[in-house]
Amino acid sequence: MNWPEPRHLPTHRIGLLTPSANPAVEPELRDLLPPRVALHVTRLPVMPGTTLEQRNAAYPAAIAESFGDFGALALDAVVVGITGPSYAQPPEEDAALQDRLGAAAGRPVLLAARAIAESLAALGRPKLLLFSPYPGWLTERAERYWRAAGLELVESYKISDTFRAYELSPEEVADGLAKLAPPADCAVLLSGTGMPTIDAMGWMAGRIGVPMVSSNLACAFAASRRLGLRASAALAMCCPELAEKL
Repeated sequence: MNWPEPRHLPTHRIGLLTPSANPAVEPELRDLLPPRVALHVTRLPVMPGTTLEQRNAAYPAAIAESFGDFGALALDAVVVGITGPSYAQPPEEDAALQDRLGAAAGRPVLLAARAIAESLAALGRPKLLLFSPYPGWLTERAERYWRAAGLELVESYKISDTFRAYELSPEEVADGLAKLAPPADCAVLLSGTGMPTIDAMGWMAGRIGVPMVSSNLACAFAASRRLGLRASAALAMCCPELAEKL
């Protein structure tokens, strides 16, 4: 019998590692990737009784072990949906870790911070405005990381003095973005995979005057670039300048 072409057979499969309580990276990455890309998710270990700083220090060792949770699933790439651990080390060491993880996994592995770096390089903007949902110490680490990556940090906007990424609403994020006045040669980075960004970026598209890149959008861009995929409608809405690079 001649059956119609399957409409739900994935063209590619991407694995996602995410912190256990992260509510945003999975649904946002799903929307930011093309529809025929399957997203397969496993969560990093729960670490009861630990602080955010302690978990960030422990996550790198847990990442490689968590790849085994995918079993024999044939993945085309793996996204590590967390930025905090990367900000604790220099960019070149972070890039080396990404290379080691990819070699061990036998497929491209994308750390969120390295995906952001790739996205900012594609935009060719020399200045960065950091939009941070982090506590002060982690915002300072992010600032140090991006300066070491060769970017000029023009401002850091902290939406909260405590870690509220998982609790923020799209309206709060949009209200924060509306307060920004970035220079024309700048890009705005909404760092933090747990912060809801798609709706806020969509609402603010064309109003803020410069490209906006979120951690989750950068992961989708870098994964799409690796696999030769076209930009999804959501990615094109949030950052048309990056969509043109795919």
